[in-house]
Amino acid sequence: MSIKQLCFDVHTQLRDQHGIAVRRTHLYELLAALLGFNSHAARAADAVIGQVRQTMGFTGDDLTRLSKRCLALGYPTAERQRIVDGITALAENHRLVAIDVKYLVTLVAGDRAGWDGDDGEMPDDAGIDQASPWENGPDLDLDSPLLIDALEQLAAKDHTDAHYALALLLQCEAPEDRDGHWYRQHLAGRRLDGPEKEWADDYAAALAQFDQYRHHLAAAARLGRSDAALEWAELTGEEADFRHAQSFAAPEDATRLLDLSDRFGANATVVPLLRQAALGGDVDAMRRLAEDFEADPIEAWTWVHLAQLCGTDLTRMEAVYEDGSPADDDLPGNIFAIGGIDVPDIGAEQHLIAQRQAARRFEAMRNRQEAVDIATLGASSSPLD
Repeated sequence: MSIKQLCFDVHTQLRDQHGIAVRRTHLYELLAALLGFNSHAARAADAVIGQVRQTMGFTGDDLTRLSKRCLALGYPTAERQRIVDGITALAENHRLVAIDVKYLVTLVAGDRAGWDGDDGEMPDDAGIDQASPWENGPDLDLDSPLLIDALEQLAAKDHTDAHYALALLLQCEAPEDRDGHWYRQHLAGRRLDGPEKEWADDYAAALAQFDQYRHHLAAAARLGRSDAALEWAELTGEEADFRHAQSFAAPEDATRLLDLSDRFGANATVVPLLRQAALGGDVDAMRRLAEDFEADPIEAWTWVHLAQLCGTDLTRMEAVYEDGSPADDDLPGNIFAIGGIDVPDIGAEQHLIAQRQAARRFEAMRNRQEAVDIATLGASSSPLD
């Protein structure tokens, strides 16, 4: 199923049942208008058409916008209502919505971009009009063939976010080689029936999905999406891919990049980014700097004290069970100690120096965050009349 096929069906219905000849390109324009866009081109630039799971309806404003677009395209009043009804029925019956691809990536990736997809509210900066279908936080069908088809069409135009959205939707592990026996038997020409054929088919499907996942992730990485580049480097383990990811990396990528750099003896090249992350409040980055990279004990303890100001005591140790749950004196089980930090001891005066340095860094961190908050508030506020 595709939007092209659905528009063809409406075209046929209007022609055969009502004798109305609507240009197929106009059907795309009208559907875009109903979904909140000024034109099909505006919609197709960065949004795709998908489906929601629940029944939905459109508001009077949506229908007015559709009717005006129909008028602008030159259709007479006698035909206009039939056309509006046909387009609206198409969208309602198939529960169609327009989804900004950046928003889709945020939704699929969860809070990777700082938004919780479970809170039922679309972020203000998602890049799409909050048209009527989105007002109540729709349950988007991520398995919709319409959505996948639309993303593939956009990805074919080297749209970075469309490639990454597909990679996230297709993300999977490579199938185990040991599970591919019957698949290889099929390739060798052996005729399979029953369970053996099902196993071969399942393996072929898993292999195809993994290949598609790799293809779209590699494309998003090649086109310069930093999170895709890092994920691709982690997947391939190739130094060239690590260097590519490093060239795009942001401070929030520092600890993952550091783990990857171990393979190539390139830890030192990641330390500047790790410092940026720590100065931005990344407590894990503070821990890594304190334990592994600071030759000066005072500087190491400065990060420990800064983490304390951020709400995390890096020196604290906890007793846990094997599954990570807190240990309980009344419950049996193997208990392990986690936490704590391995940094050289320093004297009381040196601790005071480290604490003062940490306080200055914490104050600078708060000032930067306040400046960001003010700028964000200013950008979202309407000018006074």
